[in-house]
Amino acid sequence: MNEPPAANYDTPWKEVLQQYFEPFLSFFFPKVHPLIDGHQPPESLDKELEQILRQADSGERIADKLFKVWLQDGKPTWVLIHVEVQSQSDSDFK
Repeated sequence: MNEPPAANYDTPWKEVLQQYFEPFLSFFFPKVHPLIDGHQPPESLDKELEQILRQADSGERIADKLFKVWLQDGKPTWVLIHVEVQSQSDSDFK
């Protein structure tokens, strides 16, 4: 019997992070958010992240996004966002 294909929960999360990066940072990382220059849009580094992950390939799908942002002092830095998507119920999950 064939197994149904695994649901793809990662791609929508990556799209959400791309679209709502600034409000995401503001809500989840309120101390980091003001350090970033909001006048310069974040640059998605998907290709660079793929290269890094290929070197440490675990075979698992991940909902990670790597962004290049600029700080208030003009220096560039990277922000890595890792999301764990839980698709099954867990009675111990709170």
